[in-house]
Amino acid sequence: MATGLFSSSSTRRRNGGASDTSIEDQLQQVREDIAKLATLIADRGVADVKTRARGAREQAEADLQDLLASGEQMLSDLRSRYADTEREIRRAMREHPIATVGAAAAIGLIAAALLRR
Repeated sequence: MATGLFSSSSTRRRNGGASDTSIEDQLQQVREDIAKLATLIADRGVADVKTRARGAREQAEADLQDLLASGEQMLSDLRSRYADTEREIRRAMREHPIATVGAAAAIGLIAAALLRR
């Protein structure tokens, strides 16, 4: 039986027990409504979070595809540059064999001198 802070026992006697029951029923109804509202808000929040997560996942997948495409393009460019450099070195070796051997010997001597220290 719910009684208010400022209600007196005489007020309760005048109104009788019927009003207390209806207030309790009303309070129970308000509690049920609040519980339903909380459930609706929670469901809405979960749905909203799922929608945002789905959007973030789709964006991440799109960004990953772009990154993979970019990486494949960079790898292709690197292979092309490597092949071009290899052709240039072979051409230089055919045109200047003595200079190439001299440069290789100089690089070897410098590397040996650095490794001794």
